Amino acid sequence: MAVPGLRIALLFGGPSPERGISLNSARSVADHLEGAGIVLAELLYVDGALRVFAVSRGLLYSNTPDDFDFKLSVSSSPLTPGELVARLRGCDLAFPVMHGEFGEDGGVQRLLEDAGVAYVGSTPEACAVAYDKHRAQERLAAAGIATVPHDLLRAGAGLPELPDGVLVSKPTAGGSSLGVTVHWPGPERDAGLLRQAARYGAVIVQPWVAGVEVTTVVVEGSGGPVALIPVEVELRDRSPHQILSYRHKYLPSDDARYHCPPRFAPAQVDAVRATAERVFGVLGLRDFARIDAWLTDDGRIVVSDVNPVSGMEQNSFLFIQAAQAGMTHRDTLRLVVSRSCDRSGLAPPLPDSSPAADREPIPVLLGGTTAERQVSVLSGTNVWLKLVRSARYRPEPALLDADGSVWMLSYPAALRHTVEEIRAACEEAAGGRQETERLTADIHRRLGLQLPSVDPPRRVSLDELVAGRRFVFNALHGGAGEDGTMQRRLDQLGVAYNGSGPEASALAMDKELTGVVVAAAAVDGVGTAPRLRVGLPASAEVWDRAVTACGTATLVVKPLADGCSAGVVPLRGRGELAAYLDHLQHGSTRIPAGTFSLLGDDQVVELPPQGTDALLLEAFIETDRVAVVEGGNGTRRLDWRGTGGGWVEVTVGLVGTAGSLHALPPSMTVATAGVLSLEEKFMGGTGVNITPPPPPPLGRIRPEAVATARRRIEAVAEALGIEGYARVDAFLHAVTGEVIVIEANTLPALTPSTVLYHQALADDPPRHPLELLEEIIELGLARHRALAATT
Repeated sequence: MAVPGLRIALLFGGPSPERGISLNSARSVADHLEGAGIVLAELLYVDGALRVFAVSRGLLYSNTPDDFDFKLSVSSSPLTPGELVARLRGCDLAFPVMHGEFGEDGGVQRLLEDAGVAYVGSTPEACAVAYDKHRAQERLAAAGIATVPHDLLRAGAGLPELPDGVLVSKPTAGGSSLGVTVHWPGPERDAGLLRQAARYGAVIVQPWVAGVEVTTVVVEGSGGPVALIPVEVELRDRSPHQILSYRHKYLPSDDARYHCPPRFAPAQVDAVRATAERVFGVLGLRDFARIDAWLTDDGRIVVSDVNPVSGMEQNSFLFIQAAQAGMTHRDTLRLVVSRSCDRSGLAPPLPDSSPAADREPIPVLLGGTTAERQVSVLSGTNVWLKLVRSARYRPEPALLDADGSVWMLSYPAALRHTVEEIRAACEEAAGGRQETERLTADIHRRLGLQLPSVDPPRRVSLDELVAGRRFVFNALHGGAGEDGTMQRRLDQLGVAYNGSGPEASALAMDKELTGVVVAAAAVDGVGTAPRLRVGLPASAEVWDRAVTACGTATLVVKPLADGCSAGVVPLRGRGELAAYLDHLQHGSTRIPAGTFSLLGDDQVVELPPQGTDALLLEAFIETDRVAVVEGGNGTRRLDWRGTGGGWVEVTVGLVGTAGSLHALPPSMTVATAGVLSLEEKFMGGTGVNITPPPPPPLGRIRPEAVATARRRIEAVAEALGIEGYARVDAFLHAVTGEVIVIEANTLPALTPSTVLYHQALADDPPRHPLELLEEIIELGLARHRALAATT
């Protein structure tokens, strides 16, 4: 008989470069696993020095390892070995969600074995072999499983005799993306290979494979391993010898698309699944793993990588493949946990109860055509997946297409990285339905599942989307979704929505007009940056006039009416302005890394869509240089250099109704270079946001300055007519609390690690992400009722 309250310890973090992805995985597992007989009794974070900290649920929503390490260094002490073992033994089961070193090489599994604690995943021995690419390939080849041929190159050793042509090197101990490098024929090839070996200790060197990459998640059933529906990886860059990189996997762009099921013949799909299951068995893996392979141009299946702990972020391969077979995130995680319970002699968790049938349906509208449409996908799918747990609302994901129509999304179609990929999944759903049903039937039969069939996506009009609905959650960013156009349309349709009304939305989108209104409000201690409006087309000859108007030798260029990140670049000189204008006026969708001296070497600039008719050139506000750095003994500290006269960049969330807006505790933003990139603002595991700003002696921001700034930001938001919720970006003076407003965002991102979650958790009283989303819905409904009462 099942016993309520299976106590699980979630372990995440670790020393590898992939620990930011581990944080994303941990957030996703925490959002979906708990409840109905499962309790996350311990959240255990492992830092880069392999120290373990017991952390709160709220801290889990910090964005990056730097966030964790800094906050823990000043607020917590690591557990002693005895304390760690005691906490682990107080749980029934441990669930490691660590990637790379210590997480997949058998390290954490050995720790759990030594502590006598049952856990999810493969044994230390199996992980050690599977994680080491050389050992794994040798083991598989000995069992007759075809692998990509390879040579082993160790640091300090000479080069073996290598094949001609393009080669790929991979760290023997590493993930399937980081450190993977293409080497072209020529005099530099050998030197590059030796550098890689020296950097990683050992690499395997493989010939370039001509074919299609495919990845398959395998889960363990009572009768053995069962492959889910594989994903075919399509790289959109048509230049030769591209690889599926870390950026492809984890950052939002249309550079890669995933096809599930693959566009192969059924016999080839079956062969891919059978191969993945054989790999799982030969390596002695347990519970779940991911197998990467190639279907070569001559029809062979060759294995390339084995991942003992598959990623578990919200739109990972694990959940894409499981969803295609009718499983939710919750179903998938509970399946893995139940298998671990069976093996360990534990009572499995209680069956998951169906959500209340009377929950109110809430369409969640995402997508659009702006440069920030991929952030909208992250926001919208995160809102949808969090509201799935709501006892009050039943979310319905929906994609706004380029022609103004809407796709009502199926669960699997919504689990994609980009608008283009979601649209392609919708269009493929009908054609691939027979193959999906065939594969799903096999998976259900072998895993003993009884799940309802998945309805395909369907196209509707916006009017049809809102018919019979009281509320639409608008998760669009930039353009018509945020400039008042969508808000005005929803008002006309008589349906409530989140955020401000049409007038305030249009005002906040126009950055020049925002500055005019803020200046006219004359809030004590509040200013705006000097700026010059530039109509398009324009030439770089405007540079001197802008420098005179703004009073700074460095300027920031930004679209007049778009989101808060697309096309925002610091410029040093008219040559950089000329390069920016050239890309914009030739219809480029992005500017490649290395174009601007004040951005990072790998920082790509996403541009707004064609049709932008004006830019702002704005004074570059010099801020103090702040970074999170090593503090000794594995601790982290702030390296604070007062080069900017005490000014720092902050972002401040607001929640409330007109006349009673409440500023949340600010977040101090730390950019790696120049300005915060799209990724640093919105992608979990990248940007650093410290919430609230640390006071002396940890930092330099006085608490009274923060309190004063919050009141000033509230006054600014009232002047702009903001309602519901919003985010104001500004510069804050650490001593005086003076504020220089950059811009206001009436539809701030709600991605998995948005600063709004950090701030709501730091507020009094604290609200967890689901509570904040429900509050945002309630505020939208209240605004709609008040509007109806006055008309």
